[in-house]
Amino acid sequence: MVFNFTLSTNNGTTANISENGIGSSCTIFTVAIGETAYFGNNEDYKLENAYQWYIPAQNITTRVGIREIYEAVFLGFDNNDDDDANVDTWPQGGMNEHGLCFDANGLPTIDLDLSIMLAFPYSDYAFSQVLWECRNVEEVIDWYQSHRWFSLGCQIHYADKSGDAVVVGANTTTGEWVFTRKNSTFLVSTNFNLDDPENGHYPCSRYDSATQMLGEITNEDDLNVSVCADVLYETHQEGTYATKYSNVFDLVNLDIYFNYGDNFGNCDKFNLLEKLTEADALEEKSRFFGITGTDGFISVNTVKIEIISNTGNFNTALGVTLVIIGVLSIPMGIFIRSKIRRKNKLLVYG
Repeated sequence: MVFNFTLSTNNGTTANISENGIGSSCTIFTVAIGETAYFGNNEDYKLENAYQWYIPAQNITTRVGIREIYEAVFLGFDNNDDDDANVDTWPQGGMNEHGLCFDANGLPTIDLDLSIMLAFPYSDYAFSQVLWECRNVEEVIDWYQSHRWFSLGCQIHYADKSGDAVVVGANTTTGEWVFTRKNSTFLVSTNFNLDDPENGHYPCSRYDSATQMLGEITNEDDLNVSVCADVLYETHQEGTYATKYSNVFDLVNLDIYFNYGDNFGNCDKFNLLEKLTEADALEEKSRFFGITGTDGFISVNTVKIEIISNTGNFNTALGVTLVIIGVLSIPMGIFIRSKIRRKNKLLVYG
């Protein structure tokens, strides 16, 4: 999902998240059985370049004082209209050191009606603040119940290493936060409000496909990264708003599987904690995600992903070229089932 997030902290009175008008893009799911928990996401948009930002634990300066943040990786796009040289862009998703992760689905904007006693986020990009401060889904819910802004053009899907998950959205009648909890082995979100399907694009074939496939997984032995990759392939997008990248988070082991374009036989695998130990890759940003460090800068390891996408048919085009410095690209055999399924099933995308 792609959204614009704008927060004015000058006087603590203005905060807004607005959609980019994307009706059929991005599929997110959590699936967990026993001690295994995965989070899958397709990032569909028209921009070409993307980023991975690794931010180690450190003290930051905020408008409410000094805060110590958790380690985390954030994923997002190189937004072409961002003229601030100190901020590359804003986060679309991510995962922290405790196995808490998120991504979001674009929806028609809802005006929020929340108590003036609630706090505004201290970061210009509130979703980064959630990962910096929270360890699990219960803490995420508590965070939202104590924070506010004025409008919401998305719903935010969170999951943690226990397999718990919640989609945070807005009630279309009351304008209050609403929380849709995972009540089975999986939770799926696409581009309709789980609390009120009339807000968004319902019915959704991508939601139906993901729900059906995840419902077929009945025991832990059958739950693996390949199955998650299979769901992401079935729900990927083509055309102008094609799937630019897909990610699967192993929430227990903190492994990240990163796939690009139509090259479903290969992906990049890396571990969050190992990546965060690469001190030589850290750079000092004077301002990042709306905050700075206590010494006037914040330490960030920025990995730029240069994506050149063919917006034609995913099955026949060369698709996407990816250049990542410092990440090993290895054939994982993860998407083989998807290739077999492609031969035997007509795919219909949202």
